[in-house]
Amino acid sequence: MSIKSIEHRLCCGFYDMAWLNLCACLENLPEADDGEAEWSSRRAVAREAFFAEAKPLLAAISKSTAAKLSEEDAPAVANAISDGTNRLLALRDSLEQQVEDLTRYRNEAGILCRVLQRRAAGAKTVVPFDTDEEIRSLLAKIFAGNDPMMTNLRIRSMVAAFPARMTRTRFFDLISGYLSLYNGRDDGEGLASFMYRLRSAIATGPDDSSYAFISDCLRSARDAVNGEASEEDGTIASAMTELTKEADAAIGYLESVVRCMNPLAAIGILSSLPAELYADSTVADDLIPAVRLQLGSACGDDISGEDFEAAVARAHSAMEQYFEPLSVLTEKETARLQAAIDDMDDETAKAYIPVMKAARLLSTSAFASLNEEPAPDATPERIAECRDAFLREAEEHFAGQTKAYVREMMANVLSELPVWFENRTEVMEYMQQSLRGCRTEGERRYAAALLRNQL
Repeated sequence: MSIKSIEHRLCCGFYDMAWLNLCACLENLPEADDGEAEWSSRRAVAREAFFAEAKPLLAAISKSTAAKLSEEDAPAVANAISDGTNRLLALRDSLEQQVEDLTRYRNEAGILCRVLQRRAAGAKTVVPFDTDEEIRSLLAKIFAGNDPMMTNLRIRSMVAAFPARMTRTRFFDLISGYLSLYNGRDDGEGLASFMYRLRSAIATGPDDSSYAFISDCLRSARDAVNGEASEEDGTIASAMTELTKEADAAIGYLESVVRCMNPLAAIGILSSLPAELYADSTVADDLIPAVRLQLGSACGDDISGEDFEAAVARAHSAMEQYFEPLSVLTEKETARLQAAIDDMDDETAKAYIPVMKAARLLSTSAFASLNEEPAPDATPERIAECRDAFLREAEEHFAGQTKAYVREMMANVLSELPVWFENRTEVMEYMQQSLRGCRTEGERRYAAALLRNQL
């Protein structure tokens, strides 16, 4: 198959898939909760910004798709689509930064919460329990069934539930050992993704005035962690739990908005390509009415219930008919196009970058990178650079912190690693070391209960 044929089929598939995804995302876009004033305000801003950008772009693309424009109108519509798409992508970048900040806040809140809860549990007088028997029971749950993927997920939950009882040297050796696996794989994107997860697990959120209410809460919790144990530990830990839930809700909402924006931006990108590449796309005609009504309703337009139901019914019918074959098509053709691009010279490959951007916008990752330059290859030099940078950053975060906080932070990072245990015995020994290192019976019970609730 020629590269032109691949591009043609890919554009048609992505164009239709974009409408399918957009309709599905809008159908499930969550409403803001009026009981959470601070978060509701943020969600409302994101929603309003999205619809402000989406509505004119949708109108321009709708007219273009319906082929109701004269030749004289085409340049103006093309400019409108291009401008609208650029504004959508700029908004996407802004929301991506918000999600990154909130993820770091959430991670820090979770670490602080566990430190305070362990300390509060450790101060309680509880009946001793048989540590070895508890470990045998937990191991049975971890290794239940024959699904290796589920077993690995349970082991990672165990690592996150227990404070890391290891030296910093051992901790850094584990990180370095996993990074060494990238040697010779030329997997620049994979390495970059892994390093992002590690940094997010260990980093704190920015001290930004736009997140003042979060920063104040975290500052109080840090002061409590670095101070003496008190009766307030449990109360502050509960506040951190609520903060974690609210951050998760906000992240989920922003990701929903971005998943709704991505296919619309993909359509804008593909619409700038020669029309003959997607001239045989028909499913959009069935989806346009539903999407327009949903956008209009969200923007406050008075929409007839009968009109809305009829439009949504046509959209769902089109989705049922086209979704599965298009999913298979886009997956196959994306791989073929990428392989073809890899074999081209730089100048020729540039012509196909818009198609690959559309592919990434429709990927499973809401914030897939649209950078035209690929991530640097995972050469030994690049891996060493990433390792050294992470170790410096980790040491900066560890400096001046209590042992309890450092252990929780290390556990948070270790839970992001692929399972490094060789067998069941090593998992058992890790659990024994963690539980027996607890200061009190109450702390042991808390760790065991935390893991049991996650299994």
